Amino acid sequence: MTETYAATVAAVAPVILLVAVVEINNRRQRVRELYELLAVPIRLIREMFRDGGDPTAQQVERVVQQVRETNVGARAGFGLMLYVLSAVAITTLLFLAELASLLWLAGTPEKSSSGVALFCALALGVGFAWVAYAPMVALLLPVSRNLLYILRGFKDYRRFLRLLRHYRAQGTVSTEPAPDSSGT
Repeated sequence: MTETYAATVAAVAPVILLVAVVEINNRRQRVRELYELLAVPIRLIREMFRDGGDPTAQQVERVVQQVRETNVGARAGFGLMLYVLSAVAITTLLFLAELASLLWLAGTPEKSSSGVALFCALALGVGFAWVAYAPMVALLLPVSRNLLYILRGFKDYRRFLRLLRHYRAQGTVSTEPAPDSSGT
């Protein structure tokens, strides 16, 4: 790595990161809302099975209607999960590029003023991490909380879909497509 290249990386990486952080902040509320909405069908289904036994066709139909009203599909949830994971990956790569270029510019401990250069590199790196990861944490907390809830509810969701197919085969509930079966 040349000094010019390292200086360019050290100057450009924060600008790209700033744009990424602004984008993350703009999407944070939408991500939170979507994952809260994705948790609604699971909560309804888990409540339906809470007392044990199989619910009636009317209970299943009521849950189907409530799930349809949320208007949230699996593709939207998967797409936003990919967005969150890519935001974490890109932010991490930018942070590491910035830190590596600053440390390279700081030089080896044998050079004069290397202590000051190392201090500056570490201070900038910590500041860079704080600016980058504070929005990331704000983005990940609601997603992880709701995602864990959703994942724990898949067993009940599969049971719900089996009951729905059973009641549809009997003709006791609507024959419209099941929630999320279209993938939208």
